[in-house]
Amino acid sequence: MSLHHAFLSKMPTTAQRARIMRRRRLAQAQDGLPDSVLLDNLQRTINTQLNGIIGVLEMIRQHELAADQRELIGLAQRSANALLSHAGQLLETTDDSSDQTTLVGGSLPDIRALIVMPDLALRTQIEKELTRYGMRVAGFERADAALTALEQAASSGDPYRIALLDQEIHGIDGETLGTAIGTTPTYRDTLIVLASNEHNRHDAERLALAGFSAWLPKPVSKPMLIDTLTLLCSCIVKKDAPRFVCAGVRVTREQVMPETADSFAEAHVLVVDDNPVNLEVAERMLTRFGCLVDTASGGEQALQMAETQRYDLILMDCQMPGMDGYQATAMLRAAEGGLKHTPIVGWSSRTSRNERDTCLAIGMDDFISKPMRIRALNDILVRWLQHTNMAETPQADDELDATQQMFGEDFPELAHLFLADSPKRLGALRDAVEGNDAIAITKLAHVLCGSSASIGATLLAALCRELEVSARNGAPSEARPRLNAIEFEYARIDARLSGMLQSASHLPPVR
Repeated sequence: MSLHHAFLSKMPTTAQRARIMRRRRLAQAQDGLPDSVLLDNLQRTINTQLNGIIGVLEMIRQHELAADQRELIGLAQRSANALLSHAGQLLETTDDSSDQTTLVGGSLPDIRALIVMPDLALRTQIEKELTRYGMRVAGFERADAALTALEQAASSGDPYRIALLDQEIHGIDGETLGTAIGTTPTYRDTLIVLASNEHNRHDAERLALAGFSAWLPKPVSKPMLIDTLTLLCSCIVKKDAPRFVCAGVRVTREQVMPETADSFAEAHVLVVDDNPVNLEVAERMLTRFGCLVDTASGGEQALQMAETQRYDLILMDCQMPGMDGYQATAMLRAAEGGLKHTPIVGWSSRTSRNERDTCLAIGMDDFISKPMRIRALNDILVRWLQHTNMAETPQADDELDATQQMFGEDFPELAHLFLADSPKRLGALRDAVEGNDAIAITKLAHVLCGSSASIGATLLAALCRELEVSARNGAPSEARPRLNAIEFEYARIDARLSGMLQSASHLPPVR
């Protein structure tokens, strides 16, 4: 072959030249942008597409399907979820290359961990294992000693950041202890992990609502423990709020539409998102709940629509080109002028604590992460729309029976404590609402939310959380109707618990 022909044979084809030019234009467009911006744009692009795929698959699974079709769709969902998780971990690690405390080389960062377990052998084994991985660990047999250590550590400025609690603790159960820790402002940055016998999905939801960061089934395997703590330590290092880690929960039936699917027929909801797939998925999900849905592709359009239409709820995407969700929310709140208050729920693929805090600080009432799940959406609708049609709503679901089954013979003591303590807190909450004391309302609603979640009164806990967020965001006009809904639901819980206690007192003693 001649030199001329050899040269021509190595020249790029027309298609190759086109690809080269596209890459050059992309590089020129991105030249000068910091790596963090490029990675943020890349992560947003990946999340947007995968969120749409996962949402569509979840909608398909709500239809009648053959067994092989359901299996294939489940496989696609698991693959998409895994890809979303792996992409997020990869980009977060790359984006934070300057942080030398991230988890590499099989070690955990220098973080203080507290363990409360009555089993000395198991506690010692876990202490040694976590110490070997680089954590500073202290173990305790009893809850009182652990609480004293927590208080001393917080006062010294070197607090325990993770508390691993066994469900079976002398004198108190791990869930009650964890709830007490989570509702104490001094320990608000302590991530709580509960190890207990295997529970179901509803138990996991109750723990998440009560403020736990992770749930582990006993016996806890070493890989599961290390993987969970690695994730939590990574969140601490990056100052992110972790998603609830629920390892080992077995779901015995397919996820179906909640029983409350038709209870929001009169609710008018506005969905705001710049991605048409996300709009379509959200609209279809909300329509299945009976909502009347409008959509807006940006903040400017959302403002225009809110001027002419009164909405019961606005689902607001946080990151949008032009006017983003934060700017749109600020302008909506300014236009309301305190005369009305439309619940606005932030919607984002980012789940960090900063994202959630920003949503609340800017005037939003709640936060839901992408990809949207049917049950998570149901919880949002119950939390923010339930009080508008309380009279038409069928008897609310709760987890009192599950709590009774879990606590067994100790349940009456827990129920009596709840029934003795809650009326006092409701009375104080009523006085705070009458006095328009937002700080007191926030504190009292938070505590009542925690105790309600612990007993299994899930709707009551959600209503208290709703009041807490509303008071924190300065919406005094909403306090009275929300308190009415809380008192209405508490009366139902009081009657149910009283009936359960009366039935239990007639049971023959366990031999």
